[in-house]
Amino acid sequence: MRLNKKTKNSATDPHRWVVFGTFAAVYFFVYFHRVSTSVVAPDLIVSFQTNATALGLMSSMYFYIYALEQPLVGYLSDRLGPRRVVGFWSLVAALGCIFFGLAPSITWAAIGRGLIGFGVGGVYVPALKAFSQWFRQKEFTTMTGLLMAIGNMGAIVATTPLALSSKAYGWRMSFFLIAVITLSLALIALFLTRDYAPAVARIKNDTAKSAEQSDATRKQIRSILTSINFWVLFVIFFGSYGIFVTLQGLWATPYLMSVLHADRLLASQYNMLLPVGFMIGAPLFGWIADRIHTKKRQLFIGLLAAVAFLWLILSLRAQNLKTGEVVVLFFAMGATTGGWLSILWVMVRETTPAVIMGFISGAMNPSPFIGVAFFQILTGAVLDQVGRINGAYPPEAFQMAFWVCTLTAGMCLLLSLILRKQSVSGAAPETD
Repeated sequence: MRLNKKTKNSATDPHRWVVFGTFAAVYFFVYFHRVSTSVVAPDLIVSFQTNATALGLMSSMYFYIYALEQPLVGYLSDRLGPRRVVGFWSLVAALGCIFFGLAPSITWAAIGRGLIGFGVGGVYVPALKAFSQWFRQKEFTTMTGLLMAIGNMGAIVATTPLALSSKAYGWRMSFFLIAVITLSLALIALFLTRDYAPAVARIKNDTAKSAEQSDATRKQIRSILTSINFWVLFVIFFGSYGIFVTLQGLWATPYLMSVLHADRLLASQYNMLLPVGFMIGAPLFGWIADRIHTKKRQLFIGLLAAVAFLWLILSLRAQNLKTGEVVVLFFAMGATTGGWLSILWVMVRETTPAVIMGFISGAMNPSPFIGVAFFQILTGAVLDQVGRINGAYPPEAFQMAFWVCTLTAGMCLLLSLILRKQSVSGAAPETD
């Protein structure tokens, strides 16, 4: 009973808002870096005298390293505590920004991008762990949603505001400024926040008690990881999220500059419609899924169908896209992607026993980031097959790349149909 009292007190301690505010501010830059390359892509091509393939490879370093380190981050969040992981990893992110800003070549820029990816990869998992310790269970979903919203604000700032900063001060100086801010947040995390020790102790005790059930747990893990459902969701996450962030984070601004004959500032403003749509679509479709009688899988499939249709329209109209079409397509792409993504995690939770939810989430989470890295390189190679005209890629080059994305969206839609008849052993059945 004493332990329960301590746990309850953590939910009224004002320090929890210091923890949330600090970690959310750091997470803001996770999304910022995820899509920032799109706005500065024209500058990078000129500065490094490089091509789209090399630029895509450089940008993808963030996602490869982010994805591969997730199991390590989860392990160290338990061993070292969220405060140390967020603080020390943010120091690495700040160092990466400095490397990136000083880079004399695309190779050094890739090293800087990789350091950024490593650094910001140590934020989401420890942040969720910290929130589970400092906030009540009924508050946890709300705090996680707020964290995601603040992250998407970072994606918005990585469009027009970054374009304005790059225009005024240059892209290198902009990243030096980000390094200073990141360094400040790292020091705040290390010296002004604290881990909730009673919750850590409780987790260790629970872990010791659960050792007796380790054989059953291993069987559940094997059951999930060998199920068709898991791998179908894994591939859909890989493909559908990969093409979305490839558009948002790398090619949207250069494409809009080409097809609309717009300057970078105006193109980046249209690019903002993707994260704005995402911020609205994720909670909206999550709310709909909880309140209507339509099965979640059916809504999930419907949203993937909408995504595939939107990519098809974009590919067909890529060389002649008008301003009004950009507004509708980009906002709808963001909203539908946010919708299917929120439902995907609900489906993972509902088909996974609670005792292994953390492990399965960690196994699922690398797939989208590997997907982004893969598609950034692939689409960059497609652009280079067409080549540049007067130093810029023409709309027909982007059209070829968009057809790759459309094909991927269609394949993900077909895969999603398998989910209608698949289930995971030991999970609660989905109800109408």
